[in-house]
Amino acid sequence: MHRKLSAPVAAVLVSSECDEAIARASQLLLSHQTPDGYWWYTLEANESIGAEAIYLRHCLGLPNREIDAPLARRILARQLPDGSWSLSYKGYGDLSATIECYLACRMVGHPPDLPALQAARRFIARHGGLQAARVFTKIHLAMLGCGRWDDVPNMPAELILLPHWAPFSMANFSSWARACIVPLLIVMARRPIWPVDIHLAEELGPADHKNTGVDSARDLWADIFSLLDRAMKLARPLTALSPTKSLAIAKAERWIREHIAGTEDIFPALAYGALALRALGHPSTDTTIAKAMSALKRFQHGYEGPLPPLPFHDTNWQYATSRHTTQPLIHQQCCISPVWDTPWAMTALRSAGVPPNDPSLLRAGEWLLAQQITTTYGDWRHKNPQGVPGGWAFEFENDYFPDVDDTIQVLLALHPLPLPVEAKEQATTRAIQWCLSMQNDDGGWAAFDKNNTLSLVNKIPFADHGACLDPATPDITGRMLECLAAYGWAMDAPAVQRALQFLVRHQEPDGSWFGRWGVNYIYGTWAVLRGLCAIGIPATDPMVVRAVQWLESVQRVDGGFGESVESYPRGRYVPQGESVPSQTAWALMALIAAGRAAGEAAARAADWLIKRQQQDGAWDEPHHTGTGFPGHFYIRYHGYRHYFPLMALAEFRRIAQK
Repeated sequence: MHRKLSAPVAAVLVSSECDEAIARASQLLLSHQTPDGYWWYTLEANESIGAEAIYLRHCLGLPNREIDAPLARRILARQLPDGSWSLSYKGYGDLSATIECYLACRMVGHPPDLPALQAARRFIARHGGLQAARVFTKIHLAMLGCGRWDDVPNMPAELILLPHWAPFSMANFSSWARACIVPLLIVMARRPIWPVDIHLAEELGPADHKNTGVDSARDLWADIFSLLDRAMKLARPLTALSPTKSLAIAKAERWIREHIAGTEDIFPALAYGALALRALGHPSTDTTIAKAMSALKRFQHGYEGPLPPLPFHDTNWQYATSRHTTQPLIHQQCCISPVWDTPWAMTALRSAGVPPNDPSLLRAGEWLLAQQITTTYGDWRHKNPQGVPGGWAFEFENDYFPDVDDTIQVLLALHPLPLPVEAKEQATTRAIQWCLSMQNDDGGWAAFDKNNTLSLVNKIPFADHGACLDPATPDITGRMLECLAAYGWAMDAPAVQRALQFLVRHQEPDGSWFGRWGVNYIYGTWAVLRGLCAIGIPATDPMVVRAVQWLESVQRVDGGFGESVESYPRGRYVPQGESVPSQTAWALMALIAAGRAAGEAAARAADWLIKRQQQDGAWDEPHHTGTGFPGHFYIRYHGYRHYFPLMALAEFRRIAQK
């Protein structure tokens, strides 16, 4: 017997538009599957990645005009009208990104009197100049002879010798920070300079106002570390040749070689690893350097013909929209995401009605089983010595850095598939046990490490981006509850109870939850509501009710949802100014999970998704809705516009028609 539907829901479902939208999106998604069974979509961050790729080849003595020139054209094409480069779609100009992009364009031969570069110089001067740049930018400038090594905060190589229990051991830094810091320990010990014939300080000139880039909201620890930094720089001549430093550099080199041999990690980690080995005198033909460069080459993709849509630009910004629009461009990705894209695509197709024994899903499931990491004890073991390997990583190869978030989604995708029973049960049991071993003492789950919460490491001068930790987050914790529920775990299990208490403590006063890995409160609230309701928390529970009320309060007039990356630095929800497909899908699925599929808000969100679908079955989404480092690094996942709207519409149809 069907319950009575509200008029808005009935209006959406009576027509065939919902079915047609789901069918088109499903067909398109299936067409994207590779012959090997996986899905793999582009990741788009900001243009400083392309700039740093140009720096890297210069420092390694491997400049390549056929790569560098198209990278620079892509960089110029993404410049904002005010002369800057931003970190996200329609975001504000970012000083460090602008400095790096300016220098990269100069390195490939663009003259300083080019209108685009003149505009960049004006932006840089207005925002504090070279002295206000972030630490990583100052490192790049020092390596290229465009800045001073003395302007870079000191990180003694001896840090790598500290035991894992010591406050500043490598185990207390997040996995992504660790993967960058270890090679940078060598770089900063050697202070190499691979000079470019560009007088950057002279070209950029003085800042329009004094701005040192130092946060005025300092505390005692920041002042202490600043004094220590000065002392270590003064003592540098006395320690440069010490046996301890030699031992530290040797250990760091071993770490780099071991990790690059088994990883295809993020761009900075691979690039810094190659640069560290080059700083030690190894040739560019070194096998580890070659492995890193091969991985980074796989991160690139190029295209020719008319430039893809450039939402950043006015039609008056003639340089970007005319001079280079028909020449080849290359985009340097920050990372690659096949193990993330594949289970989400599978989940969306299952929601849309593709049977679990469909050859496409079985092929994908077999591919995922082969990607499980079962023999390598990655860096996570330092905080979790009892754990046994069993997770999945984000990329094709990243044995040292599996993560809980990817493992959750693979488990959810594999669960309904009729794969060989013994292989599937062995893989999923092992993965669940690994995830359980990664639960933090506070009851939540983080991405890559356990109990990685020592706030002191974010106080050091080197950590001006504030992203050296990997604490438990509501989004991953909520998703873990959803996964455990799918595998038969009950609400009274101790691990579940601890997770629930974590989520109760971390609900925001307005009813939402923070989203660490997606933008932001919409993402976090979606992940938590799905987990809570899957594990058995009733829709009438006060925290569920408050979350739904918050979601309904931020729904846009057109029925969609859209949140800006500015919600991170401001510490509260900030509307995007337009509705976004993936965020609308997350909100719709959150409402469905909370038992509101028959309500007006869900119907309006579904209607928005149906009406905004393109004829080919896709949705247009130039927005960055993925998060690398809150406030500093955002990602446009090109797959999000394909699988999340499909998943949401399919769930809406299934639940609302019951």
